[in-house]
Amino acid sequence: MHISKYAFQLAKSPIGDLIVGLAFGKFSSILPIKRIIETDKAIAFWHPKPFWEHHILIVPKAPIKSLLDIKATDSTYIMEMYIVLADVVKKLTWEQEAYSTLINGGIRQDIGQLHMHLFKGPEVTAS
Repeated sequence: MHISKYAFQLAKSPIGDLIVGLAFGKFSSILPIKRIIETDKAIAFWHPKPFWEHHILIVPKAPIKSLLDIKATDSTYIMEMYIVLADVVKKLTWEQEAYSTLINGGIRQDIGQLHMHLFKGPEVTAS
């Protein structure tokens, strides 16, 4: 199994919730991910265990656990997520294609860090 898949499994564990926000905020440069775009406030990368043929995650570099934990002081990080999302669509030339974005919440959110999914294409089968 590739190291990014191990990291993804760790992130889904109880201890992972404690370190994910810190990892994206302070140590994003050493994360074993395939980056698409990275700014000082957000990062977009290919999902290590994709659910769709083309599956990207956009994560703020602030420890925001979920949509319900967003505070007014997080607004620059949230706005940057949308800017990065738009930049990814442009960089990959998806403007004229069918793509979707998604934010999971509650028990549907596997990782204790706010993130957006950007995807297109058919669902992939579990490997």
